[in-house]
Amino acid sequence: MTTEDTVAPLPRVNADFIRRALDDADLNALRMALYQATGDRDLLGMHLDSVPMYGGALKQTVVADRDVETIKQKALEFLLGHDPAGFTEVTPTDTELRQMYEAFREETLDERTWRYRRDLAAFDDHPRLAKWTGGGRPQIPEGFEVAIVGAGFNGIAMGVQLEQLGIPYTIYERRSELGGVWNINAYPDVRVDTTIFLYQFFFEKNYPWTEYFARADEVRGYLEHVAEKYGVAPHIRYDSDVTAATFDAESGTWAVDVTVAGEKQHITANAVVSGSGLFATPKRPDVPGIEDFRGEIVHTAECTGEEDLDGRRVAIIGNGSTGVQMMSSVQRRASALGVFQRTPQWISPRDRYGDPITPETRWLLDTMPYYWNWYCYSVATLRLDGQLLQEPDQEWKASGGKVNAANDSYRESLETYIRSKLPDRPDLWEKLTPAHAPLARRMIVDNNWYSSLLEDHVDLVTEGIERFTPTGIRTVDGVEREYDLVFTATGFAVQKYMWPTQYRGLGGVALEDVWADPAGGGPRAYLSLTVPDFPNLFVMYGPNSQNRAGSLIVWIETWSRYIAENLIHLIENGHKYASVRRDVFEDYNKRLDEAMLSLIWYDEGSKDKNYYVNEFGRQQVNIPWRLEQQHEFLEKFDPDDYDVV
Repeated sequence: MTTEDTVAPLPRVNADFIRRALDDADLNALRMALYQATGDRDLLGMHLDSVPMYGGALKQTVVADRDVETIKQKALEFLLGHDPAGFTEVTPTDTELRQMYEAFREETLDERTWRYRRDLAAFDDHPRLAKWTGGGRPQIPEGFEVAIVGAGFNGIAMGVQLEQLGIPYTIYERRSELGGVWNINAYPDVRVDTTIFLYQFFFEKNYPWTEYFARADEVRGYLEHVAEKYGVAPHIRYDSDVTAATFDAESGTWAVDVTVAGEKQHITANAVVSGSGLFATPKRPDVPGIEDFRGEIVHTAECTGEEDLDGRRVAIIGNGSTGVQMMSSVQRRASALGVFQRTPQWISPRDRYGDPITPETRWLLDTMPYYWNWYCYSVATLRLDGQLLQEPDQEWKASGGKVNAANDSYRESLETYIRSKLPDRPDLWEKLTPAHAPLARRMIVDNNWYSSLLEDHVDLVTEGIERFTPTGIRTVDGVEREYDLVFTATGFAVQKYMWPTQYRGLGGVALEDVWADPAGGGPRAYLSLTVPDFPNLFVMYGPNSQNRAGSLIVWIETWSRYIAENLIHLIENGHKYASVRRDVFEDYNKRLDEAMLSLIWYDEGSKDKNYYVNEFGRQQVNIPWRLEQQHEFLEKFDPDDYDVV
C-alpha cells in the first residue's frame, strides 16, 4: 500500500462545490467575513431577520431571504478568485471590531457587554493571555515553581499561560494519559453536548474537528495537540497522584505529597493550582442489597469501553446527560434494557448533534478569510439571551405564569417535542414531563433517547428502587427485573471539588473541614478561585463557577489568566504569597447568595433533586450573575483584594 492510498483525496473544488459550502454556511457570519475581506459596505446594509427559537423563547438573527442569493453570489465570486497564499488577514482595531459586532445583530453594545464579547471572535493571536506589566519578563526567583493538579482542559490552559510567561511549572496527572474527563469517561457514545465551536480554546485557531459535537477520543486528541504545540507536554508527569499539600507561612511555599507508581515523593511549590474540576469524584448509588448483586455494576465514569453488551440484560440507572447520551447505543446491543428514571428531565434536540463537518464546510472554514472567527462569534453569542429564561418575572407569575414569558414558551415547545417523539404513547407523556422549569436543572441533549423508548426490548421504569437482589433490581411496587449488567449513571459528588487531596492552609486548617461547616453553607470561594487562609492556592472550576450560558472554555481561559496575573503581581513585587482578604471574600459571597435568590435554581420542583443545590440547601455550582458582570469581576486581578507577604 502506498502513502497515497492512506490519505483521503482532496475535494475537487469548483463552483458547484463552493455553492454546496455556501448553502450550508452561517450566512450572517459569512456576511461579516466577506465585508472584512473586501470592504464591500453593501454587505453592512443587508437586511436581517429574527427567527424564533425554542418556541419563540429566543431569537436568532439571520440574513433576510431577499439578500440570501446576493450574499451567496458575492461570496462565490470572491472565493473563485481568492488566492489564500496571497491574502494576509489583518486584526481589526477595537473600534472596527465593535462596529462590526453591532452590525452583526443590529444591536448597540454597552461598555460592559463589549468588554465581555471582545475576544469571542478570537482575532487576537492569544485572547485572554496574561502579560508582564513591565513589558518583559523579570528575573524569576530561583526555585520558583507552580504545581498544577490535573492535565485536563483546566490544567492545560494553566500550563499554556505559564509557558507563555516563562514561569516554571509541573502538571501532576494521576492517570497515565492527559484529558481529564475525556480520558476518564469511556461509556458508550460519549461526546461533548456543546458545539465544538464553543468547546475549544480560542488561542488555537480553526482546529480541524470532524464533527460538530466531537467524541471523547477526538477531544482527547485535541488536548494532546494543544499540549504539544504550546510546549506544555514536557511538563506533565503522569501516574502522579497529589495526595496532600500543606502551606508553610515562613517560607511561603506548599509542601506537596505526590504518589508516583506507589512511591511517595515530596516536592515544594510556591503556588498550587487545582485543575481537577467539578466532575472528578463519582457519586455512587446508596441502595440496599447492592453488594449482593451477582452481575456487574459499573459507574459510567469507570467504563473501559470494553464492557460486554451484546445479548445481555442491561439496566441504566439515571437519565441525566450521561444516561441519556449512552442509552441509544446500549439498546442497539442489549437483549433487554431497563431505563430507571427517578426524576423526569427536560431533554431537547440540538442542531447538528451527531452530524459530521462536511468537506465543503471544512474547506470554507479553511479558505474564507475570517469566517472561522465570525462563525465562532455567531455560536458564542447565539444563546446568551438564554440567561433571560433563568430570571423569574414576578408580575408574570402573579398573573398565573410559571417563570416568565420566555421560559414558559420554551416549556411549551419542549412539551410539544416530547409528544412529537412519542405520538402514539400518551401513557408516557406525563411520566416524562418534568415538574420543574426548563434550566432549573441542567438541560439534556436528546441522543435518540425518546425514540429508543419505543423499542420493544426497552422498559422505562419510573417506580423507585427498593433494593438490589442477587439477580436484579426490585422496585417499590414489588416488581423484580433481572439484569446481567447495571450502569449507574448517577453523576458526581460535586461538593468534593478537590477530594481526595488534603489541603491545609495557614494554622494547619483543612480546606475540607472549612467547606464541610454547615455555617458556611458548603464550598465557597472568592471569584470561584481562592479561599481565605489558603495562600497561593487556586481552584479552577471551583464553587459557583459554572457559566449560565456561552462557553465554559472561555471561562477556563479567564480563570487561568486571573491566576497568572496573581502570580505576576507576586513575582514583580517580590512577595512570597497572597491570601484573599476575609472581608472581600465575605462580601463577595453575600452578594452572590443574594443574587442567587432571584433565579430559578431553588424551584420547588427541582431543588431537592438537583446537583446544583448542596446538602445545606445552597446552590453552589452556577454563577448567579450575567456573564457580562462575572467577566467584569475577573477581567483584571486587583491586588487590593489580597493580603500579601
